Amino acid sequence: MKYLALLFLCLTSFNLLALVEKTIHVEGQSTRGTWMNFSSSEELNFKKLFELLARSSSGERLIKEAQFKAAQTGQLLSDVVKVGDSSLTDTTLVRKFSPHSPEHVIYESRSVVYISRHLAWDDALLDLAHELTHYVYRESFNPYAESFNAKDFIKGTIEGKGGEVQAFLTECRVLKELFSSRVQSRSHCLKIENDRGELSYTKAVELFYHVGPYYDRFHGQLKKRSIDQEFQDLKSDKINFISSAYGVPYPLAALMEYELVLSKVCENDKKRLAYMQQGPRRGPASAPTGQQKFHQSYTSRCLEK
Repeated sequence: MKYLALLFLCLTSFNLLALVEKTIHVEGQSTRGTWMNFSSSEELNFKKLFELLARSSSGERLIKEAQFKAAQTGQLLSDVVKVGDSSLTDTTLVRKFSPHSPEHVIYESRSVVYISRHLAWDDALLDLAHELTHYVYRESFNPYAESFNAKDFIKGTIEGKGGEVQAFLTECRVLKELFSSRVQSRSHCLKIENDRGELSYTKAVELFYHVGPYYDRFHGQLKKRSIDQEFQDLKSDKINFISSAYGVPYPLAALMEYELVLSKVCENDKKRLAYMQQGPRRGPASAPTGQQKFHQSYTSRCLEK
């Protein structure tokens, strides 16, 4: 079988909770070092991080759901959550087909969560809640499908199930359940509370579309694709959230990720088309029709952009 991989970019017993409170009071600049300095054992450090997250009812529920999802693929949570240089959830889509029958394709996806080794305990705890939300809830998508488009990708990344808004809301719930009001006041979470003090999904969505000085540039890119009217929350207000992967507000980062993914899709589809166009091969009588349809799809998405 031919394998073509597509990589997306698209927190104990001795009162660790008190330690986390202290690190937040100095805005993450803990004098006690990062969560990875707790011991020389990566496994033990993660154990303590998960124990702390489980003290939150939202965190405990999230851990159980993540364990269940990992078990569905024969994995443990320790197989899924790793230490990295930044916190992110990596999803790899693997496309399998035989050179002798490239019209028959099988897709498989798998995800790995990374938590930055450079974080203080408080930030590592919230990042773990954030990334586990992506891992558990984010719906898989197929970038090779003809329906794959920029509008849905941007909205899905931010507003969709398991997207950035839901991950941020999870962070805020964990923060409210584990930390004092003084600590909570230092986050963006208060900005998305309604009149009853409840976290508002709608307000969170609005914050994510505040792109500051990037407004004209991004709006122009959307208008070029004739999808600018689909993003009514887009504003030039002060930026609240920056993507660590791209260093820009999330709507721009999502579009950059979309273009990167589509570029890889086109590269891989070009190879698959070459297999289809090679001499006589075994296959169903309908193969030439399938080849023609695939060629039209490839031309439309990759050559007429």
